[in-house]
Amino acid sequence: MATILLLAVLFGSMVAIILMVYLIDRVKRLEIISLQLNSSAGPAAPAPQAVENGFLGLSGKILWDAMCGKVPEGLDEADLVALKSRYEYVLQNHIETLFKLGKKDRTNGNNSETPKNPIDISTLRGTISSWIPAQHVSTLYKAGYESVEADDVNIGRLKADVDDSVNTLFSRTNLAVKHSFSDKLMDSTPAIGLPSAESVDAMHEEPPTQF
Repeated sequence: MATILLLAVLFGSMVAIILMVYLIDRVKRLEIISLQLNSSAGPAAPAPQAVENGFLGLSGKILWDAMCGKVPEGLDEADLVALKSRYEYVLQNHIETLFKLGKKDRTNGNNSETPKNPIDISTLRGTISSWIPAQHVSTLYKAGYESVEADDVNIGRLKADVDDSVNTLFSRTNLAVKHSFSDKLMDSTPAIGLPSAESVDAMHEEPPTQF
């Protein structure tokens, strides 16, 4: 009986050893195959670089956050300060685009809609994707939409809404409001006018008149 038990233990040990040898050999083969595949694939392609757009490759909400003081990794505050005057133009253009889009929709009899965010703004260096907080997108668009048939009382309310929104946007980006946007946008003279269908198509606007 003891002999049979001993033989069973020896047989089990031999099976375990054979399995271990087989598994070790299998792992080595897999490592060799993996190395061969990696060497035949060649070096990995380099990561794509940020496209230079006049704003150090920043755009959309990342650009907005940077202008609000949240410095992206790899940049420093001095880099962002140098962009402020350029970003002022983009922000001004964005504000005017939203107002004029709302005004155009109401004039054409379209239903009020929420504009897309971000939108593309044309600059001398190309097109930049501009983002602002959603509540200001809605406020500026609705002000333009409601201004078409607003009486004097409602015009005063809409002007206040526009100025409050503009002041908040400029304050958060540490920019100074030099003139009243509401007076410019809701002036009764033909200087502001309505944007053409082509100029507002797909949310693209002509650059606004500089202050």
